[in-house]
Amino acid sequence: MADEKSSLSIIALLVSIVTLILVAYMALAPSGGNSGDYSTEKNLAGELADNNLYEASIEEYMTVLSDRNLEPKTRANINYLIAKTYFENLRDYENAAAYYVRARALDPEGSFYTEAGKNLIASLEKMGRIVDAKRELDKSTNIDSIYAEHEGETMVAKIGDLPVYLSQIDNEIQELPPDVQKQFLGKEGKLAYVQQYVATELMYRAAIREGMENDPEIERKKELLAKQLLVEKYAVEKVLPQINIDTTDLKNYYLANKDDMFDGKDYDDVKTQVLMSYQQNKAQQAFSEYVAKLSAAENVRIFEENVK
Repeated sequence: MADEKSSLSIIALLVSIVTLILVAYMALAPSGGNSGDYSTEKNLAGELADNNLYEASIEEYMTVLSDRNLEPKTRANINYLIAKTYFENLRDYENAAAYYVRARALDPEGSFYTEAGKNLIASLEKMGRIVDAKRELDKSTNIDSIYAEHEGETMVAKIGDLPVYLSQIDNEIQELPPDVQKQFLGKEGKLAYVQQYVATELMYRAAIREGMENDPEIERKKELLAKQLLVEKYAVEKVLPQINIDTTDLKNYYLANKDDMFDGKDYDDVKTQVLMSYQQNKAQQAFSEYVAKLSAAENVRIFEENVK
C-alpha cells in the first residue's frame, strides 16, 4: 500500500511539473489569436498618432517590440516608426536618435535607411552634438567612390571629407547662359564660383537634414519644373524638326514686315535680325499647329464663358 501511495505521489508530482511547464510556455509564447501578426497593434498605433496621441502610439508599438520572436525586419520597421514619432511629433531628439540607430542596425537594407540617416544627423545637430552629426554625415557619403571617379583630377575644395573637383566647377559654369559664363572666366571668376558652389552645397545639405525636401511647396515646384523640362524636350524633338527654312518665304517675310519690324532697312543690313524673327514666327506657328492636332486627338474643349 505504501509503495502504491509513493507511486501515486510521484505521478502527481510529474503531472504538476508538466502543468507548470505548459503554463510557463503559454505565458511566454505569442497568443494564438495573434500568431506574430501585429497589424491590429500597428493600425491602432497609427490611429492614436492621427489623433495626436503620440505617447500612447509609441506604447502600442512597444507592445509589438516586447515579442522576443519578432523578426528583425519587422522589429527594424517598428523602431523606425517610433523614431519618426519622436522626431516629427514629440521633438524628442535623443529618443529619436536612439531608435533611428536601432532601426538602421537591424535592417541596413530597409527602404527607410536613407531617411533615417538624415533624421539621425538632424537629431544629433539639434542636441548640439555637432561632431557626432558630422561623423554620421561623413559615413553616409561614399568618399572612396568619389575619389576613384575623379582620379588624377584637380581638387579645388573640400567640404569635410567630400572633395570638389575643377571639372565639376567647369561643367556647372558651362550650364549657365553665355552672358553669365563670362562672369566666371579666369582664376578670380572661377574662384568666386567655387565659393558660391560651396555655400550652396552647405545650405543644401543643411536643408536636407531638416527634411525640407519633403515640403509640399517644394514638391509642387519640382513637378512644375519637371513638366516644363519635358515639354521643352518634346518641342525640340517633335515640333522644331518640322520647321523648314525657305529662302523665298524668308524674303517674302522681310518684305511684308520691312517697315514695321525692320525700319525700312535693306535686307542685307538686317539679314540676321530677319532670320531670327522668321524662325521665331515659324516656331510659334509650328507649335500652334501641333497643339491643335493634339487637342483634336484628345477632344479638348475650352469654356471661354467661364473664364472671368
